[in-house]
Amino acid sequence: MAHIVESRSDSPANQLRDALDRAERLVVTVDRHTVEELLVLLDAIRQRFVDLSADGVDLRPEDVRWRSIHNRLMSKPGPIVKAAAAAGGYASLRAKHPPAEDIWWHLDSFVAQRRRKAALRLVTTIVAIVAGAAILYYAINTLFPPDPTAVRMVNATSSISQLIQQERWDDALAVVDEALTELPDEPELLLWRTVLLARLGRSEEAATALDKAQNAYPGSPALFWTSLGNTRFQAADLDGAEAAGQQAIALDPDEPQAYLLLGGLAEMRGDMNTAIEMFEKTVSLAEESSPELVVIAKVRLAQVLQRPNLPTPSAGETPTPAP
Repeated sequence: MAHIVESRSDSPANQLRDALDRAERLVVTVDRHTVEELLVLLDAIRQRFVDLSADGVDLRPEDVRWRSIHNRLMSKPGPIVKAAAAAGGYASLRAKHPPAEDIWWHLDSFVAQRRRKAALRLVTTIVAIVAGAAILYYAINTLFPPDPTAVRMVNATSSISQLIQQERWDDALAVVDEALTELPDEPELLLWRTVLLARLGRSEEAATALDKAQNAYPGSPALFWTSLGNTRFQAADLDGAEAAGQQAIALDPDEPQAYLLLGGLAEMRGDMNTAIEMFEKTVSLAEESSPELVVIAKVRLAQVLQRPNLPTPSAGETPTPAP
């Protein structure tokens, strides 16, 4: 009986199955100590298939397992290549086991080729995106060129904002005057000229510039004074900004933008109760006509109400919570 068991365990078919068992374990746990054993074992398994097939042995179940191992090698070659590199490199292993022709002896080349293809695809994709963006940019600028007036105004106002932050009033006025040579009737530039001349103490020129700006302004008189107030606010002329805001309300008591201006001034000066009142008034007046202005006013109101040292209102005056 013992002789029968020994004969069965030593049969070529059983040896193939044992080799497949070992390969299935090694292929998922391979490391620098077992990679050489795995590669040699794969050679042995391939040869056993050749020998047993020549003898007419039915190897269909074993063939399924062999294909599974092979698929694992091709789908996840990285661990084997890494283990081979730690064991001295694939070239050294191939030299020890010639002819080393099967694919598992050349997984390093396979991985390198796959990485090159992936890199090439990435570069191709990036180039295509960049080229597409360039073509789109060219098409937009060719078919829909930007308004040169708008571009000039953006550049001018950007420079003005930077200069007034540094209190370089003369330089800011020079930028305005240069832009006005190209856009002599631009209301925003005329407003800036009015404000900057006043900051420099050139009162008579400022008054003349004010009249010109008022004549060129396309909106209502109340909106003109509100815009002037906002420009003065940007130039840190808080008293002048408040005077302009009050003038706007005198001309139109229902102009919400004027109340938004006065609310911002009150907040800047630390008068939070007045700021709350002005922002609430803005919300009330703009609710039907200007949803965007309502959003801005509500955000400003919420910021004021969240201040930790908000003054307590006088008796009978309870600030409305932020919507």
